[in-house]
Amino acid sequence: MLDIKKEAQRLSDEFLDDSKEYRLGFVEAEQSNPKTKEMGEIFRENTVAGVKTLLSVDEKLVPLFEKTLNSEEFDAFCKDVFECLNAGGKVIISGCGSTGRLAMRIEASFRQAIRALAEKNKKNIPSEDSVVALMTGGDYTIIRAVESFEDYTSLGCMQVKELALCNKDILVGVTATAETTSILGTAKQALEDGAKVWMIVCTDPSTVVGKLQRADVVYKNPNCESLYMKCGGMALTGSTRMQSSTIEQAIILSALELSLARFVPEDINIDKSKLAKGFASCINMLKSDVVIEHMVRATDMETALYERGGHVTYFADEYMLDVLSDTTERGPTFSVPPFRPQSRTDMPMSWAFAKNPTTSTENAWFECFERKPRCIDKTTDEYIDIGIKPEVAKKIPKIDFNSLLEYEIGCEPDPDREGGDSLAVWIDYDKSAPSSFGAAAARYKNSEQLVLCNGNSSLPETRLKIFEHLTMKMFINVFSTGAMAKMGKICGNYMICINIANKKLVDRATRIIADLCKLDYEKANYELFCEKLLMEKEGKQGSVVQSVLNRLLTV
Repeated sequence: MLDIKKEAQRLSDEFLDDSKEYRLGFVEAEQSNPKTKEMGEIFRENTVAGVKTLLSVDEKLVPLFEKTLNSEEFDAFCKDVFECLNAGGKVIISGCGSTGRLAMRIEASFRQAIRALAEKNKKNIPSEDSVVALMTGGDYTIIRAVESFEDYTSLGCMQVKELALCNKDILVGVTATAETTSILGTAKQALEDGAKVWMIVCTDPSTVVGKLQRADVVYKNPNCESLYMKCGGMALTGSTRMQSSTIEQAIILSALELSLARFVPEDINIDKSKLAKGFASCINMLKSDVVIEHMVRATDMETALYERGGHVTYFADEYMLDVLSDTTERGPTFSVPPFRPQSRTDMPMSWAFAKNPTTSTENAWFECFERKPRCIDKTTDEYIDIGIKPEVAKKIPKIDFNSLLEYEIGCEPDPDREGGDSLAVWIDYDKSAPSSFGAAAARYKNSEQLVLCNGNSSLPETRLKIFEHLTMKMFINVFSTGAMAKMGKICGNYMICINIANKKLVDRATRIIADLCKLDYEKANYELFCEKLLMEKEGKQGSVVQSVLNRLLTV
């Protein structure tokens, strides 16, 4: 019989010995934000106060965005982006998890902008293929995170090798913590291939250089430059789907917007000043009484639905990628059921899902990305060949294009989701639901519309629709986080239900337990592994971290 205490100690010792480069308590983006110290409790007491608490952290990004726009580093970044596009090179946006999803948003926005310029008969503009999103794990991970991939530089190297970069190209590595392993792997390979690398980060690179070998290889290379934005701790500790990905998305899109302005200066009059005002307008819109009312209603509506065991399905077309980016993140962040393939009716349904009511699933995926999805089709042996541990490689699911199509985000009926206590929600920035939504919503028990501005937008026009997508991103972040807080999945500003699927998440879980239970790091790590083994033995589901806290804080 397994001695759980001895095995837990062995696993803890192994982690502490082998994972020193994943102990990230010193990293800026992993710190607790003092403005949200009691956020979970505030949301549970008063939704309006919870929403305003979250927005108070987003509001701090306004001066940071303007400061970054007017920095020498941003000017140098813009110059390199324009020269790359002008020379016919590629700008590769490399991300993992939330930053991979923002990379997809950036590429889709760029493709839409280039097509719109082509329709106006603009000449000498870049190809729509000039900006490429490189997501760790490929496009499949927009729908289902493959968390173990983050731990491997070799996976990032493999994905970049397939792009055959050269000295005309730029790889833009986007990582709030400045150290994400797979992203540094993409940067390392790009540098070896002769491409320029820009790292867009929310942690000072000097704090990881000298501590983490994987960081040294990239940041010490003379062909690598960094653009560092000091945004501090996330509103939800360690949840980089929030403030860091907002400012990163905004600044990369701004560089592309200003580059396109040099190709077609007569198209739209945009400059740094208007970009800064545009970002401030996003925050002002979110702080308005009418939008706060939308967020409060959405938060309370979702909370009540989930507490009754119901399910929500969001319907979108133009903003499908924005909706998916947030909705996918809920699985690993809050240990709720992930999206399930259509054929896996044995799995629990995800609490939330997203569908496009206007077209079939295959077309919906093409419209979502503005191109054919780029998925990874590798065998277990091929993963092992690039350095992934055999025990990890054997657990990697199929993540090819056909596997992506198993997630029916199109207009096809879904009797399982439509039955019972079901809610259909049309979500958009400024457009009411099409008739196809009405037809789909009729199959659900209830339906709602969440339209942000009802045609009264105060946001400045940009080719890349920068501010509409940023506003939508922050809007969804607020009410999805609020619902989880109200359901007890956030303690203070800690996400106590995280899925410990990779080394970084094991470290974060350990630090949460250590802080809340007043333990040293080593003891907290042992308790984490001990609880994991106990839950496996007893066949229990749910969050290991929450289970540890429930046990230790009630003793």
